[in-house]
Amino acid sequence: MPEYTISPENGDDWPSLPVGGLAHHLLPRSVPSEVVTDSDVLVFRVGGATVSTSWELAGTWYVGIEGAESSESADLVAAEIAQRLGDATGTRPVHRRVTD
Repeated sequence: MPEYTISPENGDDWPSLPVGGLAHHLLPRSVPSEVVTDSDVLVFRVGGATVSTSWELAGTWYVGIEGAESSESADLVAAEIAQRLGDATGTRPVHRRVTD
């Protein structure tokens, strides 16, 4: 299962997300998706994959993608989540794959 971390490029902590559920700010717009859970953890399905996104450590968001069609498709979903997080907070994000 590909796993990713998303951190601010400048190394600071993330600013708070504006009002609204995680799905409002983080759900990819480029692919159809279905929200499973939208609370402290955002879980959604995209194609045959289940994606989990959560705040883990100070300055770090976690994305896990189970059942992705390919590494490339998982990378694209993680990249879009990172971009949406950056757009929502006005921060430049950096995402890194931590496991395959």
